[in-house]
Amino acid sequence: MTAQAVEPLISVSHLDHHYGSGKLRQQILKDINTEIVEGEIIILTGPSGSGKTTLLTLLGALRSAQRGSLKIFGEELCGGSSRTMQKVRRQIGYIFQSHNLIDALTVAQNVAMSLHLHRHIKRRETRRLADEMLDAVGLAQHKHKYPNELSGGQQQRVGIARALVARPRIVLADEPTASLDRHAGREVVDLMRELAKEQQVAVIIVTHDNRILDVADRILHLEDGSMQSLSSAIAENASQLLTLLERHDPDRSHFISTFSHALARVAFADRSVAQEERQVMRQALLSTSGLSEPEVDLVVELAMAQVRMSHGEERIPAIKPFSVVQRDQFVSSLFAVANADGTMTQEERSEIAAIARELGFPQP
Repeated sequence: MTAQAVEPLISVSHLDHHYGSGKLRQQILKDINTEIVEGEIIILTGPSGSGKTTLLTLLGALRSAQRGSLKIFGEELCGGSSRTMQKVRRQIGYIFQSHNLIDALTVAQNVAMSLHLHRHIKRRETRRLADEMLDAVGLAQHKHKYPNELSGGQQQRVGIARALVARPRIVLADEPTASLDRHAGREVVDLMRELAKEQQVAVIIVTHDNRILDVADRILHLEDGSMQSLSSAIAENASQLLTLLERHDPDRSHFISTFSHALARVAFADRSVAQEERQVMRQALLSTSGLSEPEVDLVVELAMAQVRMSHGEERIPAIKPFSVVQRDQFVSSLFAVANADGTMTQEERSEIAAIARELGFPQP
């Protein structure tokens, strides 16, 4: 007996969307096609004005689809009634960039608000569910505080609790790390991933934050309203960065490109990248590349994404020779990444040996 295909929570087919009319008509989305299943974490990337927010609001049933097909939970939203849109929205959780918490309500009351839309849930049950969700996001001890008594990261955790407390089937997050520092932002997305997998919720995150791309099961990239392959987007961004650098220092550009790719291969050798490994990659590049922190973040994420897409297939091409100093930096950094999480796996050791062979280094 063959396994039954998983029914997608979201099915998008030839979706178009525009604003305005006549001479002022502007097409925002063009022929969008995708499917999203339960438990899947999707990151939606693209430059400002590419249509990300418009697509997110359509997927959240916050505006009517105009042309094509948009099915959520099997309900067609293109031409759908307001009753259908409302029914769909009740099964979706929303996480906003600016938290959107109500200052006059306590943390627990803010979370419980999401449950008031579900009239079958009694008040006592509402309190219990809110308390359980706050415990899940690590804020049980803060439930009687008000939003202005919390840090930015804690406020976003309240937003996550509010989005998930009613056990939605889909969660939409619009730039959830934009107002947070590196550490708080990472904690937020890791928490979102953990809870989403636990509840088997589909999560769609719109972001410009290259530091969180690794949490995604898939990355969808929008460019001028059209869905573009991630490989094309990465190739374009990497090319722009390294081409600019190459104009000023070709040898350094070559070193950074090869070095970042090798570090990413070791980090991903066991198919799982620990935060400690990522941090060691950043430090290795910061200490050797001369790039700024934002530039290093971009290089790291591009290298990780490229390795994830080509794992087991792509190898370092013919290269210029490196100096003894660069070789030593290479090898010591590869071992540092492998040991960053406290254990060097056999896969990581084998990957280091393979990289050394490809680069013509003595076997470590």
